[in-house]
Amino acid sequence: MKRLVFFTGAGMSAESGLPTFRGRGGIWDEIDARAVASREAWYCGRRHDARLRRQRVLDFFNPIRRAILSHEPNEGHRLIAALEARHEVTVITQNGDDFHERAGSTQVIHLHGEALRNASTLHPHESYPIDPAHPDLHIGDKAPDGSQLRPYVVFFGEDLEMPLWRRAVNAIRNADALVVVGSTLLVHPAADLLAYVRPDCPLWCIDPEEVTLPEGCRQATCLHLCATDGLRQLCKNW
Repeated sequence: MKRLVFFTGAGMSAESGLPTFRGRGGIWDEIDARAVASREAWYCGRRHDARLRRQRVLDFFNPIRRAILSHEPNEGHRLIAALEARHEVTVITQNGDDFHERAGSTQVIHLHGEALRNASTLHPHESYPIDPAHPDLHIGDKAPDGSQLRPYVVFFGEDLEMPLWRRAVNAIRNADALVVVGSTLLVHPAADLLAYVRPDCPLWCIDPEEVTLPEGCRQATCLHLCATDGLRQLCKNW
């Protein structure tokens, strides 16, 4: 039994119909992330325009939530989940969707939060389930502590949750193989996890485009394929 770790980004879910964020044609090519997904957009600024700023954030995340609920995991998600029958598998994902869980993966670390959960504005690391039948958040929706509900995601400018980070570091340090799927590796500190790969641990990158490995990271075996095709080729050997 091998200890396999998969580090997945938006390209992992692109074949399910979700948009990517970085890279060619990504959301951030068209939308200013600071206006819709940053700590500054939610918490800072003048009091009189707080409602407008927060509404802009919710107007960005609500359609994403609906898209996640209306799409399904793809074959790549299912290939990773199926490996649990033979190996110890951990998924570290930058994605806010629940496709890995729906495909059957049981050990999933969401570094950047979960879009299908709510959080408290006062205590953003405390999360609450959403009603899938009514997933949108509105101004005036309150958390149990009385503060405005917000998406349970890590905004730009916010710190990752340290317990999740430690779990991810431990998984990579103990991995017998690490596979990066559909990530540009341009988002830090998430990409810094590759610094914890052991010298004897095989490292693969699956992405149709060139991936820039973080400085100091050793060489990887790159498969320039979409997520499903790359995983199909790799997983048949496991």
